[in-house]
Amino acid sequence: MKEEKLVSLIERVLGPAKRARGGEEAVFKCPNCNHHKKKLTVNIYTQRFQCWVCSFAGHRVIQLLRKAKAPHNILDELKKIDEKFNFKSITKQKPKDGPKLPEEYIPLYKDTNSILRKKAIKYLESRGITKQDIVKYGIGYAESGVCENMVIIPSYSDDGFLNYWVGRSFMESAFIKHRLSPSSKDIVGFDLFINWDMPVVICEGAFDAMSVRRNAIPLFGKKMGSQLKTKLITSNVPHIYLALDNDAVKDTLKYAKELRAYGKQVTILDLKEKDPNEVGFEGMLNQIQGSKPTTFSSYFEKLLFQ
Repeated sequence: MKEEKLVSLIERVLGPAKRARGGEEAVFKCPNCNHHKKKLTVNIYTQRFQCWVCSFAGHRVIQLLRKAKAPHNILDELKKIDEKFNFKSITKQKPKDGPKLPEEYIPLYKDTNSILRKKAIKYLESRGITKQDIVKYGIGYAESGVCENMVIIPSYSDDGFLNYWVGRSFMESAFIKHRLSPSSKDIVGFDLFINWDMPVVICEGAFDAMSVRRNAIPLFGKKMGSQLKTKLITSNVPHIYLALDNDAVKDTLKYAKELRAYGKQVTILDLKEKDPNEVGFEGMLNQIQGSKPTTFSSYFEKLLFQ
């Protein structure tokens, strides 16, 4: 099979793989962070890869092997495999009526002398968003149009197609602080970056999810859509952390009850009147590591005193 030839080729550079998600993914040690455990997953059908420790990610295996400094003969073999089996042809067809980024969208990773670009980057830095995040999530900005003076944060499906976007103003005096994609919110936020065999964190906003860094799904609001519920219930996710704002207590309790009813282990994180973006990565990591699954008694306690 073409997929097995691809895995065999990667193993010659990164060492033996283990399989996940029913064999759909091969898991290796990451050549970027060199973590001692195998944390880099490669989808053997689409070639998309991501490390769940350092967030090193890409869409083609050749990017991965170049990072690992694979010899030229290995890279040549990979190109032949791509040409012979046409891996691109197996990706799903792009939806015709799916959401589109605003026409004025400009990628922030493109270096220009624009003053607005510098302001946008400074704003993101104030929110704890790094240059690595800008590249990973494809964050952009707009100098005109409906998202004028806003950063634009796209969300992509597991197939790599845009499924939503949000805009946030980087001007303190702005009358309109944010814009939302006119498309449906019944999507899985940042689905492209989610490993459904690992614990996930559910939060409200894009900045919240980026602050958590690892396996975090933004709702782009306070309501959980049917697509996300279905994926959480049917996936192999072993633990779900709910990190919604305090003003969404009723929703949080409802989601915890529903997910527990399907046998999922759920923990409601108490962020003390803050959101994950305010708590930051280290704070969220400590919260998750120090938390315990929500029991029926703690569930009813929260229900009584909310």
